[in-house]
Amino acid sequence: MITEVKERKLTNLRDINFDYDGRWVIFESEPSSTSGGVGWVVFYGDGTSEDWDALYKIVIDKYDGDALLTFAYLPKEDTVYGMYDIGVAS
Repeated sequence: MITEVKERKLTNLRDINFDYDGRWVIFESEPSSTSGGVGWVVFYGDGTSEDWDALYKIVIDKYDGDALLTFAYLPKEDTVYGMYDIGVAS
């Protein structure tokens, strides 16, 4: 099911993962943002392929491909591979 967000709340790509975990999201960048990482969510759907298809059609038809369609995902584990705690021997 696709939902349109009526109230534009300024957010960033990192916060989208917390707010929309497990959902497809259309993110429209704020025009003054040079990095493209600040903007607002305009539509979201469930994590299904049907919702992805519908949201992709919105990105192409309404935003001429200029909006970002992304999957919001919050990692479920605190494990960071390749990073190690190194103690200091006394």
